[in-house]
Amino acid sequence: MGSRSRALCLGLALAWSVSSSCSASPTTSKLLYLVPPGAQIVAGFENYSDEHHHGQLILTTRENRLDLADWQAIAGVDHRRAIDEIVEVAASSVGGRLHEHLLLVSGRLDRGTISRSLRLKGATEIEYQHLPVIQVEPFARERGVMEGVRWLVILNDRLVFFGTPTLVQSALSRYLSHADIDMVLRERLAQLPRNVSSWNVLSSLPKTPTEYIAPQPSNPWARFFVGADVLMVGVRFGQRIHVHFSLHAAKDRGSEFFEEKPASFAAVFAPGHTGSSRAPHVGDLEFGPDHVKASVRLSRSEFDAWSDWTNNFGHSPAVPEPPAATGQ
Repeated sequence: MGSRSRALCLGLALAWSVSSSCSASPTTSKLLYLVPPGAQIVAGFENYSDEHHHGQLILTTRENRLDLADWQAIAGVDHRRAIDEIVEVAASSVGGRLHEHLLLVSGRLDRGTISRSLRLKGATEIEYQHLPVIQVEPFARERGVMEGVRWLVILNDRLVFFGTPTLVQSALSRYLSHADIDMVLRERLAQLPRNVSSWNVLSSLPKTPTEYIAPQPSNPWARFFVGADVLMVGVRFGQRIHVHFSLHAAKDRGSEFFEEKPASFAAVFAPGHTGSSRAPHVGDLEFGPDHVKASVRLSRSEFDAWSDWTNNFGHSPAVPEPPAATGQ
């Protein structure tokens, strides 16, 4: 990933035991009510067994990516696991940097198998609000990169909370109080098409630009983010892959600023990155005084080529990626 330890990551490949799911609006997610209000990044995807509807495009921090990889390693001992949905969260801590991170998972899991495996590797258990919490130290391969202990909570063999204690506690409090989905998050996700199965909400972009912008300024995502306040990106997978965005900024940016953004978004999926001979078509254009919406369409082969390019562009791996069925 390079030296900027909290630069934006683009996580695009994950091997899981999959379960069937029916695509609906992101606002119908089973996990959204657990997301603490005010998070700067909320990203999620549904899991599918159908290859034509399976995939993801997740814009998250390096720590989010490590949480996802580490959870995959931890859960690898549970051979009957099935994952329906994953949500990743990043939020500011003291000093304004995105030090807080959280992974939420819904599916079918065996907590006993997973917790026994972790205890054998030296993990300790505590209680929080009468709920069992497994404390997970940084893996040996990521020490110096991942800071501090993380909490892992698995409830009813259905829900997983994994991340920094502050965000896990916040999410558990929302679970115990049967909280409603944060209205700001709901309203932002409602701006995406109903049938996207992978989605991202990035907010407070001008306040922490180095937290979001990819390691090299020449990365096309970095150019697209410039000037934005809030960004929503959603993907619908099928025979053709539709990538939608809704970008909001101050009205005083002017019409030229908003009119330039669809072409800037299309440049993220430029021909040199997809193996195609032409730039993707920009459609579904909608302009307002403080926002712009649009989408591009890609074939599966173009999206896969872009995914490979994205994972290699300007990056060296943060840490070796873990095999699916190994632990610490």
